[in-house]
Amino acid sequence: MIIRNIKEFINVIDDKKILSVDFGKKKVGLAISNTKHTITSPLKNIMRNKLFHENIQKIILDYNVGAILVGLPLNRDKSLNKISQFIVDISKNMDFYLIENKIMLPICFWDENFSSFEAKTLVSDFYKGTKIDKFAAKIFLDDFIRENTLLNEKEN
Repeated sequence: MIIRNIKEFINVIDDKKILSVDFGKKKVGLAISNTKHTITSPLKNIMRNKLFHENIQKIILDYNVGAILVGLPLNRDKSLNKISQFIVDISKNMDFYLIENKIMLPICFWDENFSSFEAKTLVSDFYKGTKIDKFAAKIFLDDFIRENTLLNEKEN
């Protein structure tokens, strides 16, 4: 179920692992958090092909995922563009597939601008030839957790 309100998403992810998804034209980068949202790890890159939905379902079940964070490249004014609308559509298809298979997970979008650039800079220094997608997913998952930890601290 796609949730557009960050506060609502935060309320339902308590003690659940978050899977972050960085959609590309052909590849999808995945990263995951622990249940306390204190550690994130790049998980893997998978292909966005006929087996994509089955592969995502298997990862969700294998890693006991409780929520999905999808990276959305927004314009500078935070509006949608063609690429971000494409990602919203892919995410809806993924959600429909999961619901059909009795997997009801909250899915939320997070602005992931520059995460691929940051990942490329980080990875190129250490891992020559590595695909950056899973690192980009980790970067915006870190950003989400960091920003929402600060939000929760301000509210308390």
